[in-house]
Amino acid sequence: MKDISQVKHVTTLAKVGLILMVSAILGVILFAEQTGADARKKRGGKRPNILLIVADDMGWSDIEPFGGEIRTPHIGKLANEGIKFTQFYVGPACSPTRSMLLSGTDNHLTGMGTNAEVISEKQRGKPGYEGYLNERVVSVAETLAASGYETFMAGKWHLGEEPEHWPDKRGFQRSFAMMLGGASHFGDEAAMCNDYYPIYAENGKRTHTPNDFYSSTFYADKIINYLKTRDISRPFFGYLAFTAPHDPIHVPDAWLNAYKGRYDAGPDAIRKARFARQVAMGLFPKDTRLWQIPNPPKGHDRHVPPWQERPEKERAYSARVMEMYASMVELMDREMGRVIAYLKETGQYDNTYIIFFSDNGANGAPMGAYPNTGEEWVARNSDNRFENIGRKGSRNAIGFEWAVACNSPLRLIKGTIAEGGIRSPLIVTGPGVASNKRSDTLLHVMDIAPTLLSIANAAHPQTLNGKKMLAMQGKSILTCWEDAKNSIRSDTDHLAWELLGWKAARMGDWKATWLSPPFGQSKWQLFNLKSDPGEAMDLSSENPDIVQKLIQIYDDYAKRCGVIESLRDIDM
Repeated sequence: MKDISQVKHVTTLAKVGLILMVSAILGVILFAEQTGADARKKRGGKRPNILLIVADDMGWSDIEPFGGEIRTPHIGKLANEGIKFTQFYVGPACSPTRSMLLSGTDNHLTGMGTNAEVISEKQRGKPGYEGYLNERVVSVAETLAASGYETFMAGKWHLGEEPEHWPDKRGFQRSFAMMLGGASHFGDEAAMCNDYYPIYAENGKRTHTPNDFYSSTFYADKIINYLKTRDISRPFFGYLAFTAPHDPIHVPDAWLNAYKGRYDAGPDAIRKARFARQVAMGLFPKDTRLWQIPNPPKGHDRHVPPWQERPEKERAYSARVMEMYASMVELMDREMGRVIAYLKETGQYDNTYIIFFSDNGANGAPMGAYPNTGEEWVARNSDNRFENIGRKGSRNAIGFEWAVACNSPLRLIKGTIAEGGIRSPLIVTGPGVASNKRSDTLLHVMDIAPTLLSIANAAHPQTLNGKKMLAMQGKSILTCWEDAKNSIRSDTDHLAWELLGWKAARMGDWKATWLSPPFGQSKWQLFNLKSDPGEAMDLSSENPDIVQKLIQIYDDYAKRCGVIESLRDIDM
């Protein structure tokens, strides 16, 4: 039998431990409440507004703050008034990114393990591959709405086509949304590709676009209208999801010649000019190597001659499509500017966080590469004459080489897990955000949702409608917004990606990737992104231990998130 003094001692220690544990929990709660109170005090006691702006398939270097030649003065002003992040990661494609953005959770758990349009038979019906934002996660709009925010969105949804999966069912009190991945940017509602006609809905009811519809302008108009008619006693969460510059490449007639002749030198010249500006801006060191574009990509028998050796008509046509793309980006910038101007005119700007990024890198696939389409379908159903490029009835995409230029100096394009597919420019402004700063800290799109809840002083629900919800995997990055020197990840923290059977893992400066032809050699490669951000030098043979560690990180991620790999043939 134990001595009674020992029992008393153990009991006392247990009580002390319990007191310390409770004190620690209360301390965390009080700290969180105090942090929220301090933030509200800075803003005059008001909870902040939030405006989330997402471009569609825009390249990393398309905008001026990241070295682009495309005129983007309003985005540039945001960068000057806030902070730009150079190592912000997204998913390789539209739906995966958007599901992670709104949930704070990996896309293989949210229902968007891949885009719904390319779910394989191996994946169909499996958890994480439902093809819509599933009921295992809470959307940030749902949480913000429940905490008193007025929520609205305009633009691309791409998180479920059926009415039960539309934005009005996921926390958006007002919305005008296009449910699919892409469509004509005009009011003709023409299909983007074979049997892929757009579905538009307003506040949960099927609707159609007016004759004078142009996507970027119409979506900005909707957001401004929501702002004009909102309840000003409540903070707002607005989501402006542009469909520009996603193909088909379309602009209003007034913008057809905004960049006439600007791209006659060809994609390689533009890529090198962008890179020179990026070096001058301090975005990359001078000795950064540009990765060499395969000519042709491995596995292809088409010969692609140098730009100046191609027929003049071929060069003129290609450059003309890129001119339209640049106009789309500038026009998107102008429409953003109108929304921001309204916030300033009405005194709401200073208490509004504005977050801008692209859902993935620039798209290099031709229009015929979409499911069940082919170039013959595109030619038969489109008016792609030179004089109709950019106009109604045309279906053009910028193609592989221009997409590579748009992502300069990063490797490859949308859809891949190379840097050109998954790294996005991120710009943030708002109360307490550092001004005219740059941060190279490692961030992920899953970090946005917990950050929004943090600034709104809202809690992520553990259950919803009686169902247990998945926890968010992202981290609040509010401290990184307030001080560009702050970081939320250590050198041992890691991230991983998968799409179409292609996979990657990153830890610290090291990143391992696995790509099949035409973009890889069906083996793991290793890159040091600090010295080689463009992934030009494969260091796998010199560092086998690091490769194995990153492969293990990926394998653990795939198991934890229920990844079902399904390698697909890609026609480029």
